[in-house]
Amino acid sequence: MQMMDLLNGGGWLRPSLLALFFWGLWGFLTKLSSDRVPWQMLMVLFGICTLLGGLAAGPLKFKFDLWHGVGLAAGLAGALGFLYFYIAISRGQASTVIPLTSLYVAVASVLAFVLLAEPVTLKKLLGIVFAIIAMVLLSG
Repeated sequence: MQMMDLLNGGGWLRPSLLALFFWGLWGFLTKLSSDRVPWQMLMVLFGICTLLGGLAAGPLKFKFDLWHGVGLAAGLAGALGFLYFYIAISRGQASTVIPLTSLYVAVASVLAFVLLAEPVTLKKLLGIVFAIIAMVLLSG
């Protein structure tokens, strides 16, 4: 099986489940190492692995236009999020920090409703309300 088949095959569910597994493993291993490795070094190691993974995923076709600028802004937002995540995980409990920071999906959902005009349903609204309740419960 070629790398691109492994990355792109199976629709959205298989890569979603693999992301879930690997992000869970990443959070656990980050906490495990955070008592002995400074958070700054953990972030650098993560960045190196991310860069290598991106390069291994296939050929790049880089040009700079508006959408590549949006991608760059996404990378910057992600880097800042990871910076604060690494600080938080080095100071807090994994069982609190990881679920709390994983609720970023509520922020992305609200932005998608407002800026992308994605449909707002009762089920989605309840999910966001429960996410806010989870934030309060986890941080208290």
